[in-house]
Amino acid sequence: MKRVGLLVGLLAVVCLAAPAIASSPPEPVCGPCGSSFEEAAGQQGVSVNVTHSTAEIRLDANGSATWMVTNRLTEASAERLAANPERLRPIAREATVSEGVAAESAGSVRLKSATVDNGTAQIRFHDPDAGSRHAGVLVADYFHSGGSWGLVLNADRVSISGPEGAVVANDPRSIIDDEYATDSELPTVSEGTVTWQRTAATEDRAELYHEFYIAYAEPGTGSTRVDAALTLASLPIWLSNVRDIVLPAAVVFGLVLIGIAAVVRWTVWTPTEADLLRSDVDPLLFDTDRLPTDVNWFAAGVTGIGLAVGLLAALRVLPATLLGVGVIYLGTGAAAIERPDWLRSVRGALAVGLAATLAVGGLLPGLGTGNPRFTGLVPTVIHAMAIHLPFAVAPAFGLAVDGDGFDVTRSAVAALCGAVAAFVVAGGAFVPFDSRPSFLILFVLPVIIGVVGVLMLPLSLLAASLSDPDDPPEKATRSPSETTETVDSETRSH
Repeated sequence: MKRVGLLVGLLAVVCLAAPAIASSPPEPVCGPCGSSFEEAAGQQGVSVNVTHSTAEIRLDANGSATWMVTNRLTEASAERLAANPERLRPIAREATVSEGVAAESAGSVRLKSATVDNGTAQIRFHDPDAGSRHAGVLVADYFHSGGSWGLVLNADRVSISGPEGAVVANDPRSIIDDEYATDSELPTVSEGTVTWQRTAATEDRAELYHEFYIAYAEPGTGSTRVDAALTLASLPIWLSNVRDIVLPAAVVFGLVLIGIAAVVRWTVWTPTEADLLRSDVDPLLFDTDRLPTDVNWFAAGVTGIGLAVGLLAALRVLPATLLGVGVIYLGTGAAAIERPDWLRSVRGALAVGLAATLAVGGLLPGLGTGNPRFTGLVPTVIHAMAIHLPFAVAPAFGLAVDGDGFDVTRSAVAALCGAVAAFVVAGGAFVPFDSRPSFLILFVLPVIIGVVGVLMLPLSLLAASLSDPDDPPEKATRSPSETTETVDSETRSH
């Protein structure tokens, strides 16, 4: 509490810092199409020029796919390939497995034919892993595996069709259609076929930065069943995100919590000169008695920070993500001023934090209905509450770890485990459910963990400073009479 200057400085850095994220070119949809085919041919020592490309993809009921790629060549290119027919098949194989959405199955993709006839090169190959079946719905993930960099439609026409009798059961066009979408990016959907057609007026190739599934089902299949199938298709992705990102981050966060606990104990139990002047207790006895400190000013500071951060986030001065943190600061600070007894027990502190988090859960989705800045921030009340759980448990954590010196108590261990569990829940809500994040998250994640720790610290300090001076959690303290007896006995011994 006596070192709030440093804390305010750290909060200012957190609020003003903004990481820069680099980008990378999108991946081609079709490996053996257009320029990708030209590059593969060049690597085989054959120079070719493709003037027009089409890719027709036919899905089978078992999730496999058969591709038929047609590349229209210049006359000279067709003659060169016809004169070297033994080169065509290695070129087609290399183009198929090196790039494109089918390249992820490179080990199992089987090239069925590659021919040159009448100025065109036709390539036919089979991909056994183009989709999966869930709840009776076939889910194709070709356009869901482009990663963070997106996909480029490197053919003049790309079509993907489902099994015989199946229709497209979801609406991929609605996912792609936004204010920046061009006509070439928007597919046409006809029964069981989705088609992208490059228009004559379009010079640049269309790029898709939205990841989406294409679901095929029997006519009349309900939307609930389709949604369930898409969720089941994405579940392994989310579990891998939790395993690869959230759990390792939780270990690092646990170390940050140990640091927070040390700062709480050092700040609350270390006297300043002003504390010694205000105290009637012998300074030599500070190692056994809790430091008496007036914390009303600190509670007012936390409340003011919460109000300021919330307003600035709502007014677009600060990132919208800080609005929820501001609400929790405001609620916790107000409780410390009006009802400090609520923050003098772990249960009470948890109740205050969860109540503030519930307010966040109602506020953010409500703002999202009228402000696009908050629409994509949290989709539901549960989601909004989950991602703010570490801040909700921060006051209870500060109470539970409060103590003198390096004593490790059961309440401190339980608080550490509970705060880590809250972080795991928040991380599970934070990481993407149906896509793999960019590798750049490995560089951003330590910053996120540090920010969460810095923002938790004032809430933990506030609750710890309000705990009962005579009965801190699981701390063996001596009563004044016991202290007097100890001093008397030490005096008699001399």
